[in-house]
Order: sequence, then C-alpha cells, then structure tokens
Amino acid sequence: MTRLEHARRRAAGAKRALTAASAVGFVVALLLARSAHPGHAAHATTGSTGVTSSASSSVTAVPEVTTHVS
Repeated sequence: MTRLEHARRRAAGAKRALTAASAVGFVVALLLARSAHPGHAAHATTGSTGVTSSASSSVTAVPEVTTHVS
C-alpha cells in the first residue's frame, strides 16, 4: 500500500465518521426541538393567569390579551 492509498483510506474513514456524527447530531437536535415544543411538554404553565395544566387533564388555560391605544 502506498502513502497515497493510505491517505485516501484515512480520508474516507474520516468522511464516514463525520457523516455518522452529523446524523446523530441531527437526530438529537430533532428530539430536543420536539421535546421543547409547548404542545409536547408534559407540564405547561402560563405566567399571566397562574394556571398550571397537565397533559392528562382536560383544562385549557387561555392567556388574557390586553391592548393599549394611545
């Protein structure tokens, strides 16, 4: 095996490792984004009304909306 063939094999191995690491990173980022989405959170809280609702309850908290006209 020549030095060039050895370098090509190392480069191919590095490309495969980088591809695998990128795929794992993408899946982790996808799972983190999905778990952080308010619709998928186990416990949702609203700051304006102070109502806490669980994913298993049927109570939905609607925040109050105020507008100011000057």
